[in-house]
Amino acid sequence: MQPADVTAVPAEVVEDVLRDPSGFLAAAAEAAPGWASRYGGPEGVAQLTSALHDHLAQLTKTNAELRAATVVYLRTHPGLSLLTIARLLGVTKGAVQHVMRRAQEDSTSGSGTFARLATPGAWRS
Repeated sequence: MQPADVTAVPAEVVEDVLRDPSGFLAAAAEAAPGWASRYGGPEGVAQLTSALHDHLAQLTKTNAELRAATVVYLRTHPGLSLLTIARLLGVTKGAVQHVMRRAQEDSTSGSGTFARLATPGAWRS
């Protein structure tokens, strides 16, 4: 669901929830009397949770793409083994290999949000 599809609450509320969902989620967890009125009642909360879910999924996808571009760059350094990168990220060596495989598949398609990071110059200050 796109933010514009949320019709039960004003656009400012949708923007607030997408920018910082913690207040929305905390209000729901507290469930103080009338908490949902700001969010359009049950209909608005349903729409907001759907829009928030889609928004977070897109952020997660974009973050994974950036992580992959970074791992590929780190792997070009002779002193950084797969194990060292895995420890840096707090994952297994196999997880790093998986990220690199996925990054390679994405790079062969020529697309990707972070395609410019494939050049070493993009990382220099």
